[in-house]
Amino acid sequence: MSTAPEKMEAVNTEEKGAETGGGQLNNSVIGRENGFSGEFHSNGLLRIDGDFKGIIKGFGTVLIGEKGRIVGDIYAKSVRIGGKIKGNVYALDRIDVLATGKVIGDLITHRCFAEEGMHFTGNGRFLTDKELDSIFDRNVKNIGQIINEDF
Repeated sequence: MSTAPEKMEAVNTEEKGAETGGGQLNNSVIGRENGFSGEFHSNGLLRIDGDFKGIIKGFGTVLIGEKGRIVGDIYAKSVRIGGKIKGNVYALDRIDVLATGKVIGDLITHRCFAEEGMHFTGNGRFLTDKELDSIFDRNVKNIGQIINEDF
């Protein structure tokens, strides 16, 4: 088993920032002592160091920092949990639960890495590409635009 990084960092170039068609980074942060409630769509990198209540949908990466707290479900390409989540996590690629992470809910993915010391109450389900694609087709793929008019 590998040793844990001291700080929560993006683990590969895909997680360091997703570029939009215009070459701009597509990153979002909910910082410490900040909160958000609702539905968040993200196909880039989303880092949560504050509080979030709702649902996260997209094909990007979600990083939950040590102080991050989530009540709700996550659908993403990959999820790295260093904080707390009460809800289900669906990941097309992988879920990493760091030693500081606490999960109350189910983990549904291809691959999962759990560091010693993490807390997990729920079920882990390892699905095929086809099964995960079906879940994401139903719940994420056909998300429409939030604002359909220009002003």
